[in-house]
Amino acid sequence: MEELHKILEGLVEVSGIDVAVCVGRDGFVIDAASTGTADTEAIGAMVSTGMGSAESVGRELGLEEMDQAMMEYKNGIVMMTALGSDALLVVVASKDANLGGIRLQVRRSAPKLMEAL
Repeated sequence: MEELHKILEGLVEVSGIDVAVCVGRDGFVIDAASTGTADTEAIGAMVSTGMGSAESVGRELGLEEMDQAMMEYKNGIVMMTALGSDALLVVVASKDANLGGIRLQVRRSAPKLMEAL
């Protein structure tokens, strides 16, 4: 699990990323890194439910499995990425973050996170 934490720490070093959380599909946090005092347990519980709902929409529309979902809010961004069938990566970023750069870093980190799990 030390490798998992190193990868998450590397993500929060990316400009604009405030929180990186690895969450089980059950909503329990596996590991997390943050630049502040984010309630990662609450993030895990809420995102697990949200991802399940988003996946249901995709199945209903015949779009297969969900790879990534992003929600843009007035004051920030939440990006959820599937890590196989058992876990998710959740990244919380500032509203001014470079979305392309963050998506690139998340896509590069996802295989490493799956291996570390």
